[in-house]
Amino acid sequence: MKRILLVDDNDKYAGLIEEFFTGRGYTLDRAGTAGEGLEQFNAHPSDYYRMIVTDITMETQLAGISMLRKISRLGYPGTVVIASTGFDFPGVIGMTRVLMRPYGVHFLVPKTTILARDFRFYPMALFSAPVKEIHDSPADASPEQA
Repeated sequence: MKRILLVDDNDKYAGLIEEFFTGRGYTLDRAGTAGEGLEQFNAHPSDYYRMIVTDITMETQLAGISMLRKISRLGYPGTVVIASTGFDFPGVIGMTRVLMRPYGVHFLVPKTTILARDFRFYPMALFSAPVKEIHDSPADASPEQA
């Protein structure tokens, strides 16, 4: 089953993401805070979720970035992690790209990326907001080159 853990305190963005992925055959578990997201992650085997989509800077007790660090230490097996934020800051864990808010969900997650359990996220279509490049390396081909 294609299952996603969606962690976001903003109902508007969560609704857009949920609509996008459920329309593509994914089942979503939603958490409104990073603490709830961590609880949901811990309630299942570490490979239960094929993808985690989280807000990085939620105004709750446990920010999304702290949740990702904890999940990584708990043995998250390399499933795609997509993080979004309304703030501009570099160095988000090991991610190569971060979606900057506001954005529309006019992007696709390549099936090969999900099947390979690759940490990189490659935007494949139009964004309605810029993509913040965190690391530039030969492995990070642009959408036109991928």
